[in-house]
This record gives sequence, structure tokens and C-alpha cells, in this order.
Amino acid sequence: MPEDRIRRKVLVGGMLGAFVLLWLRTFSLQIVHGDYYRRLSEENRVRVEPIEALRGPILDRNGDVLVENRPSYTVAVLPSPWLDSTLALLSELTGISAEEIKRRASAQRRWPRQPVKVKRDLPFPMLASIEERRYELPGVIYQIEPRRSYPFGDLAAHVLGYVGEPTRREFARLAREGYLYGELVGRSGVELYYERLLHGRPGARYVEVDAFGREVRELSRRDPAPGAKLYLTLDLRLQEVAEEAFGDGRTGALVALDPRNGEILAMVSRPSFSPELLSGVLSEDLWERIRSDTTYPLLNRAVQSSYPPGSSLKPLTAIVGLVSGIDDEDFVPCCGSLRFGDRVFRCWGKHGRLDVIGAIAQSCDVYFYQMAEHMDVDIWAEYAEALGLGRPTGVDLPGEEEGLIPSREYYGKEWAQGIMLNLAIGQGEILVTPIQMARYVGAIATGRLVRPHVLLRVEEPDGRSFSVEPEVEEVPIPPDVLSVVRKGMLEAVEGEKGTGRAARVPGVKVAGKTGTAQNPHGEHHAWFVAFAPYEDPTIALAVVVEHAGCGGAVAAPIAGKVLSAYFSEMMAEGGTP
Repeated sequence: MPEDRIRRKVLVGGMLGAFVLLWLRTFSLQIVHGDYYRRLSEENRVRVEPIEALRGPILDRNGDVLVENRPSYTVAVLPSPWLDSTLALLSELTGISAEEIKRRASAQRRWPRQPVKVKRDLPFPMLASIEERRYELPGVIYQIEPRRSYPFGDLAAHVLGYVGEPTRREFARLAREGYLYGELVGRSGVELYYERLLHGRPGARYVEVDAFGREVRELSRRDPAPGAKLYLTLDLRLQEVAEEAFGDGRTGALVALDPRNGEILAMVSRPSFSPELLSGVLSEDLWERIRSDTTYPLLNRAVQSSYPPGSSLKPLTAIVGLVSGIDDEDFVPCCGSLRFGDRVFRCWGKHGRLDVIGAIAQSCDVYFYQMAEHMDVDIWAEYAEALGLGRPTGVDLPGEEEGLIPSREYYGKEWAQGIMLNLAIGQGEILVTPIQMARYVGAIATGRLVRPHVLLRVEEPDGRSFSVEPEVEEVPIPPDVLSVVRKGMLEAVEGEKGTGRAARVPGVKVAGKTGTAQNPHGEHHAWFVAFAPYEDPTIALAVVVEHAGCGGAVAAPIAGKVLSAYFSEMMAEGGTP
């Protein structure tokens, strides 16, 4: 029948059409898009697991290890169709909520082939629990990763710093430099400043996996290259003494350096923190506690905090007075105060008649008020800057504060000579950092201004090494002027009426200057700056203790303990003070 023939033709035509479509689809899959689909299949069968490079260790000047690596286990999940089905069990085993795991996976969607790290540094019982139920956790893997270890706890924490995960914005930049998602980077201190040296080159494992994402075998690997080994200028034993001398209940900072080359021998900032506790992924609760801590334990007060220097700045005023030719023959004896205009400027004592050496030694305010009556503030500011104040020192630590040395331009129409009287004794609108003050007193000691630094030497994994060269500049101050000021500082410690007698070290001549900086928010800040030995200085230091009162009673004894330890160690090694 004609209708049957028509139906057969339609059926045959439909079958032929279906075969043609099937052939075209097969041709498309195997020929046109063959490479693409083979690559997808291969990627489902072969997983690339990044291998983090070991960060370089950090050592002190004598080779004592300050920061190293230890192995730790990290559990991670691979973005996969099975992720949702494993979240409840994984959350139960790790204590990380399913919502948090999803959030991390979502944050990582731009890097879909890298594992999403759920929990770092797993304790062994947790690791064992995950391993026991591994077949119920498709797509869940654990990796052995290096974790930063700080053998001496919070010792030199602000110098060493800590590591943590970069923000998404930071990682977008770091990814272009070969960093892995979730890789820890320096967040403060040396860990941050020398990140490029400490960070190595990541490697990778190519592993065959089954349909559930479980590893079948390792196909190949590219080994990572470790970061460089850094030797710091710090002396571990002196650092320990400095931290013990400063104590835990105080707030402030200490810097000790070699005035010949700028090598920082010890640096303390209080309060402190545990680098190991912060190194990793911080919980929101922990970070909130740190962020809301009004003592600011993460702040490196030696570099990032500025204070009025008080009388520790009187050697600068003496230098400017001597260079300017100000004659003290007509100065009135100190009777405890001085009237200037309609104001009365007070002294902390009644010192009688003094010369500049005695005024430095006994820290007489009235003497320096009279010197300031004849002083040009711009010349004073010029010499302050020449001694390293009011500008960054260039120290190789992040976040350095530059301080403030005011000039006539700073005050504008508000300028009056009475302001100079306050500046002359280190009060008023003047701010300095402890590291600036250590550099300043070192410059007075040697006549040379150095750039402070904590990096001593770098050793690359390939055997290459280089050392940091000192950066030194001569200060534009006549040697005879510096000599007079040094004598005053020597008398401040070694003289019978000196204010810094608590810093004496048997067998060593110490020169120094105390300071008690007024604080409008509470108790005064205690300062002490010093150098030793007097004839050939090898150490200069600055100590500031916040809200502690008198520099001679509080800061000078701390400095004395550090100096005693320094020279004891020197003599034990066969040297002479």
C-alpha cells in the first residue's frame, strides 16, 4: 500500500538521520574536540597536588636557630560532586562547620584544581579518625605540610614576626608569582620583610586517582626548592637577657646595636605575642581577642611607636648650643625654676651653678632653658635630623614610624621662643622612636650615623651567600663638641651626682643620659640611652618604659643589666671591654 511505503520511507529516513547525527556527534567528540575531552578525562583521572616549599630557617648571628619548620598534617577537600555528601561527616570529625568549609571552597573557586584546606596542624587522634573513615569521605585528602616553629617561644617575636594566609586580594597578586592558594606568607617582622628570600619555589605531585578521588599511585613529582637561610644580627643570649631585664609586666621597648656598623644585637617590645600561635589560620575568636586588645601586643614599639624623649634629648641641645657659640658665663644658677616672659619654667631640682658637662650629668632643666633662649629652632631641628631624628632610620623591618622634629614652619604663626624652651628638654611637639634614639646615641658616641639592620647574612640553597654591608655617614658636628657632650654623658653614669648611676658596669666606663618624658595621659615615660665602652664604643642602646616614672630609677637599671651581660660575654670569649 502507498501508505505503508510512505511509513517505511519515513522510518528509514529517521533511522538514517539518527545515524548521521550520531556519527556527527562522534566525529565532534573524537576528532573536532578530541583533545579537549581527552584532557578533561585525564584531569579526572590524574590529580595535581601542589607541594609547598620549605620556608628558609632564621638563625641568630652565632648560628642558633630562631625559626625552623616542622612537619604537620593538613586535611583538605577537592572540589567535586561528592563534596556536599561528605560535609556533615567531615565537619563532625574536624570541628569545622559545613558552612565554613563551603565558604572556603567558594572563596577558592578561581583556583578549582587546588585542594581547599579545611584544618591545619591536625592532632594525631583527629588524623586517625579521618583515616579510619576515609572510604566514607570521597574527595577528602590530607597532606604533610611544613609549619613554622619558634623554639624560643615569644623571644624576639616582633623581630622575627609570624606567618599567615594572605587575603584574597593579596593572593591574586601572589598567584602570578607562583604562590599556591592557602600557602602561608610573612605577616610581620623578618618573616614579612624578607618574604621573597624565605619563600622557596613550590613543587607538585601527579597522582592517579579512582572515581571517588582516592589516590591509586603517584605518577611523577617535581620537587620544591627551599627558601634561603637567613642569619640575623641578633645575639640570642643578649636577647634573652634583655627580655628578662625588661620583664613581662612592663610596656615599652629596648634596642641595642653596634654603633660601628648598625647591627642590631637585641630588640625588645612589650607586651609581646606568640608567633607560633598566630602562624596559620586564625579563628575569628582569637583574631577578635587580639584586635580588641588595648595593649596592642602586635605593635613593635621599638620601630612603630614614637614618644617624647624627655631629657634624653639634652645632649642634642648641648651640641646645638656649643656649635652656635652660646656662652653660659651669664647663665643664672639653678634655683629650681626660671622665669621667661610671663611664664615660669620649672626644674626637677636645685642644681646651683653648672657648666654644660655638669648640666648634662645632673640633667638640669634650668641650664638648658637658658641655652634655648638664644637658640634658633631651625638650627636645632637641622642637627636633630643630622643625628637621625625625625626621619626613618631605614631599618629592615616593616612599618617604621618616622617621628616628628618640629621646625618654625611647623608652628607657623603660633611660634614663640617659649616653645623652644620646652623642645630643649625633649618636651612639646617632638616624637622619637626607640630605634632612632639608639642610632642617635651611637652617632654621638662615634661621630658616625649608621643604618640599623637585622639581616647579617643570606645563604641560598645553591650554596651562594652574601652579607649585608654597613651603611655609614659622618655627622656634621665638630669632634671637640662631641667630646664635651660625651664627657657630660660619662659623668651622668660614672659621676657622684649623675642621674644614670644605676647603669654602671664594674670595670667598664659607661656614658648615658636619663629621660623622664611627660605624658598627658598618665604617668611619665622612663628613658635611658647609653653607649660603652666610653673610649671605643661597641654597643649603644635605648630603653623606654611607658608610664613608669623616672628614667634613672626604671630604665637605667634595665640598660645596666644588658650592658653587664654584653661585656661578660665579650670577656668570656677572650675580648676586653
